[in-house]
Amino acid sequence: MPAHPYNLDYLKQVFQGNDAMVHRILDMFEVEVPRYFERMEALGRQSRWRELHPLAHKAKSSIGMLGMEALLSTVLEIEQRSRNASDDAALERSLSLAREQLDLALAALKADRKCMAEGAAQRARWQEMRSQRGKRLHRA
Repeated sequence: MPAHPYNLDYLKQVFQGNDAMVHRILDMFEVEVPRYFERMEALGRQSRWRELHPLAHKAKSSIGMLGMEALLSTVLEIEQRSRNASDDAALERSLSLAREQLDLALAALKADRKCMAEGAAQRARWQEMRSQRGKRLHRA
């Protein structure tokens, strides 16, 4: 597994430095993709393997945009195997692995986003302090 479970280079390139758009995509991802997985897991518990295909297909584009290569590989496997529903045990293992990979990626993403927000707040405080210091110097 790669050192980091996601890579935002593609999103940053597409949105050309528009961090607000990148954050909107991340917000949507954090809501929508776990829903797909919850539904896939429910279908798996019911052994309705063929019905995983459309959900895996929907999830893979979002996963790919966020550079989640390990998860993407597992979801592609689920998508392909669920078409035939030939190996229930393999699908169960892949679904379990995909959930672990998603949880890892989401945890890393949330932690990194929290650090980014804290860093932005700290930079804003620093700018405010510098601005106030400059105002005091000019009054003298």
